Amino acid sequence: MRFLLIGDVFGEMGRNILKQELPRIKKEYGINFVIVNGENIAHGKGIIERYYKELLNLNVDVVTLGNHAFSNKNVYEFIDDARRLIRPINFPTQVPGSDYVTVNYNGIKITVFQVLGKVFMDDDYLNPFHTAENLLETLNSDIYICDIHAEATSEKIAFARHFDGKINIVVGTHTHVQTNDAHIMPNGTMYMSDLGMTGALDGIIGVEEDPIIHQYLTGEHKRHIPKSTGRKQFNALMVEINEQTHKVTKFDIIHMVQ
Repeated sequence: MRFLLIGDVFGEMGRNILKQELPRIKKEYGINFVIVNGENIAHGKGIIERYYKELLNLNVDVVTLGNHAFSNKNVYEFIDDARRLIRPINFPTQVPGSDYVTVNYNGIKITVFQVLGKVFMDDDYLNPFHTAENLLETLNSDIYICDIHAEATSEKIAFARHFDGKINIVVGTHTHVQTNDAHIMPNGTMYMSDLGMTGALDGIIGVEEDPIIHQYLTGEHKRHIPKSTGRKQFNALMVEINEQTHKVTKFDIIHMVQ
């Protein structure tokens, strides 16, 4: 069974290259299950119902969010009814939406969930290690996949090492820069610190470069404007898991520029 995990889809350029390339990539790699991080899909910040439905129409199986899960207020209008959309499990308990989804694929139970890191992030989040442990204790699935949406690579690696052999796939999102450390850990967990971003290549992690450079030069904050011209990139990870043993047998990093 082959999984495709796609890094943060950012704004219009990200949506366009995803629509253009996802069907071809699924066919080329023989993909069975697709997970997309969509927390930046609406103009670079948040998600709206229209784009969530567009992802479902592309046959995306699960959409994960992140720290910008509720940045676009439209999400409150549909998140409780969106059965394939998940927000981090370590948000405060009163936050709406699902914190995990379990899908039955040909008799194989697949659970996908997401945690937010705490290093360089908001301290209001619950401990990602503890909340993941609690979730795993309550479920009985064949394959577990976790999107750790975090800043610090050390925190991501520590999380994956702690759950090595307990979670089948742990992949990082949030930094928008694809890392070169994809590997299978000693106890079998597939790990990659960041899938990278699907969207503009020539801006600064998805937005126009001039306001960001101005901010670094002067200290004056400028509005972030999603990049709308230039080259596009598609970043993802393909992971093959044996359907009988549920062990990772193969992986392939995808980095495409056009």
